[in-house]
Amino acid sequence: MKKLFVCLVAMSFLASCGSKQPKVDKVIEDGVEVVLNHLEPYLLKGQPSQLKLEEETRIDFEQAKYGGLGLKEPDFAEADSQGNIYVVEQYSASDFFIYKFSPTGDFMKKLGKKGQGPGEIQGISGVVIDKSDHLLIADRSTGKLLELDADGNLIKETKAHHVMQEVVPLENGNYLARRTAKDPSEGRHWFLSLFNPDFEELKKLDSFDMSAYVPGKQTPGTIISFCWRAAGDRIYAGNEQRGYELWVYDLEGNLLRKIRKEYQPVQYPEEFRKQTEELAARQPAMNLVARQDMPPFNSFFPDDEGRLYVMTYEQGQSQDDIIHDVFNKDGVLVARVPLGKYGILGRALNHLRATATNGRFYRVCFKENGYPELIVYRMVWE
Repeated sequence: MKKLFVCLVAMSFLASCGSKQPKVDKVIEDGVEVVLNHLEPYLLKGQPSQLKLEEETRIDFEQAKYGGLGLKEPDFAEADSQGNIYVVEQYSASDFFIYKFSPTGDFMKKLGKKGQGPGEIQGISGVVIDKSDHLLIADRSTGKLLELDADGNLIKETKAHHVMQEVVPLENGNYLARRTAKDPSEGRHWFLSLFNPDFEELKKLDSFDMSAYVPGKQTPGTIISFCWRAAGDRIYAGNEQRGYELWVYDLEGNLLRKIRKEYQPVQYPEEFRKQTEELAARQPAMNLVARQDMPPFNSFFPDDEGRLYVMTYEQGQSQDDIIHDVFNKDGVLVARVPLGKYGILGRALNHLRATATNGRFYRVCFKENGYPELIVYRMVWE
C-alpha cells in the first residue's frame, strides 16, 4: 500500500510538472525586450504547433491556356481581399509586369504596363495590396510610386525624392522603404526608413553595410539577407549582419522587441559555389568568392494571426522542402515547419518572397523542367 502511495505521488508530481507552462527566456537590453529562442520550439499550452497545408489552386504556366501570357519567370504573388491573385514578374521580358488571376486560377488581365509614360513602369521592386485592394507599385528604375485600382487604372503617381525600393504602405498612412545613401557621409549603405505620405524621410530604422560589395574587393557570394515586412501595427526587419535577430517596431518606428534565435550554420551549397565561380569568371571586376556559410535566414513573411514565418536554409525531408521557423505574435518560436521552396533560390542580391493572407499560403516555384507554377494552400494550424 505504501509503495502504491509513493507511485501515485510521483505520478501526480510528474503530471503537475507537465502541465506547467514552459518559461520563455527573455532579457532586457537597452530598455528593449529580447526573446531568446533556442534550436527547438517552445511547447506552449493551448498554442497550435502543427501546420497542415491543403492545396486549393494550382496555376501551371506550362499549360497551353497560359502559354500566350508572356510570363516567364515570376518572383512572387499577392492576393486581394476577394482572393484574386496577382503574379508579379520583377524583371519582365514582356510588356507587362503583373498578371491577375481569379481565386480558382482563371486568367483575368495584365496590369503594370512597361514604359515611361504616366502609369507605366520600367521595373518592379515591390508590390503591396492595401485594404482597398489598390496596388502600390515601386518602380526600381525611376523611383516613382504608382497606385492602381484592382483593374489596373491609375489612381496616383508620385515621384520619390530618392530611389526607393520595396515600398510598403503602413496603416497610419506612412511608408516603409529601402533607399541608397544620399551623400558620401552615409557611406555605402542601404537604409530601411520610414517616409511620410509626401515621401519625406522621417526616421532610419536599419541599415546594411554594402562596402564589401564594390569592385576591387572580395565580394562574399551573391546572397544578401536584408528584408522587412509590415503586418497590422507592426514592422519586422531582418539583417544578416547582426545574425539571426529580427527587430520588431511599431508604426512610428519605435523598437519594441528583438527576436533572437540560436541556429546551426548551413554550409554554402556546391551548386551555389559553382554559380558563384561561373559569375566571377564572366564578371572578373566583381571579384566574387564563395561564402563559407549561408546567411542565418533567407527571408520571412507574416500571416493574418501575427505569426512570422522565417525561411532558413535547412533542408527538410524532401528536396523540395525548406525548414521555416514560426514565431508567434510575442516573438516566441512555436514551430519548425517544412514549406516548399519558392521564388528563385539564390538569385543575386534578391531575397525571396512568399505571401500568407486570407488564411492561405501563396507559393511561386519552378518545376524540374523550368516552367513556373503558383500553388495556393489553405493553412490549417492544429
